[in-house]
Amino acid sequence: MAVAIAAFTAAVLWISRAYWAQHVAQTPTIQNFTLATRLDPGNADYHLRLGRFYQYSITDMDPERAIDHFRQAAHLSPHDSRPWLELAATLQLQRKAAEAEACLRRADFLAPNIPSVQWAIGNFYLLGGDVDEAFRHFRAVLAGTSEYSQVLFSIAWKASGDADKILSELIPHRIPTEFGYLYYLVSQDRYPEAQSVWKRILSNAETFRPTQAAGYIDSLIRARRPVEAHQVWTDLLRRGLLKATYENSARNLITNGGFEEDLLKMGFDWRIASVEGAFAGLDRTTFHSPGNALLIQFSGKQNVHYRHVFQYVRVMPGRRYRLQGFMKAEGITTDSGPRLEVRDAYDPGVLRVLSEGITGTTPGWTSASLDFATGPKTELIVVSVTRLPSRKLDNLIAGRVWVDDVILEAL
Repeated sequence: MAVAIAAFTAAVLWISRAYWAQHVAQTPTIQNFTLATRLDPGNADYHLRLGRFYQYSITDMDPERAIDHFRQAAHLSPHDSRPWLELAATLQLQRKAAEAEACLRRADFLAPNIPSVQWAIGNFYLLGGDVDEAFRHFRAVLAGTSEYSQVLFSIAWKASGDADKILSELIPHRIPTEFGYLYYLVSQDRYPEAQSVWKRILSNAETFRPTQAAGYIDSLIRARRPVEAHQVWTDLLRRGLLKATYENSARNLITNGGFEEDLLKMGFDWRIASVEGAFAGLDRTTFHSPGNALLIQFSGKQNVHYRHVFQYVRVMPGRRYRLQGFMKAEGITTDSGPRLEVRDAYDPGVLRVLSEGITGTTPGWTSASLDFATGPKTELIVVSVTRLPSRKLDNLIAGRVWVDDVILEAL
């Protein structure tokens, strides 16, 4: 009984001291943390926090005391990487590089896959000029999180500038990271380097959504690289990420010209942009050939300049083409109705042709056709359903128009 009472008393005393230490540490001052380490000397966290005070405090900075407390924290909690990182940082500031590196290697051993730890270690080696070792740790960062991605991509180009080295040694084989790096390169107008990343993405066994490449295609189009943009679209088809029905042919360069598939609204399929005064989508009840058609409905509240259903089409320079489609109208008002339009994607002054507009209500489907020739530099055109603004007083367009079976072929 005496032994039990003694043990109970010791336990109560230990719990009381630990509780009081925790209570005192709630107010973060050097005095309180010093008292907490005396009340609960086995708690590594108090030594760690006290070390930070001595390391970073403006008024009470004492690097030697900081090192002493970090060492005690590491001794009390040998499997925690935090004291080793703090100790390494303090030693580095004291120009004790060898000791700091030893601490970082210990932290690396304890937390090889924790991004924040690897980030600190990588920066140590980068500041020391060891780019290879820095890349090894930064690669672990990128494999674990996207939080540091943009900063790391920028750092890598400043530190190395070697596209092959960055791709092979820094970028992990991980689809989200590879796409992040792809779009970073695009933002820096590094399109040849981006193409290498795209090829590696295609070789990755991990699958991805076609929409992840949509921004890449658009960037190539904006950069006037239509051949590369269309190649990305072709790559998606060959990889099996798009249905074979989205592939065009020599007899019809239009993708999904019959509107039988869902509109991807990306790449070289039909796109629909929002605009006030009109709505566009697929209609499964009215069609020229089963079983869908494109429906555009105008609200009657706007004199809208409409060209918001469109598709980019890859063409050859100096060739003649014919665009044909079928249209049906119901209650289309004003003197300016919807029509088909073809224009050069970059310079409408070089190529811009329109079919006849359709107004009123048609008894059935009407063929819309136009022939045109591409210029010596035209490689990309835009095919759209267009309605030009009316110049008359009664110019608010209402009604519905259907479009189906659009074909573009070389003559």
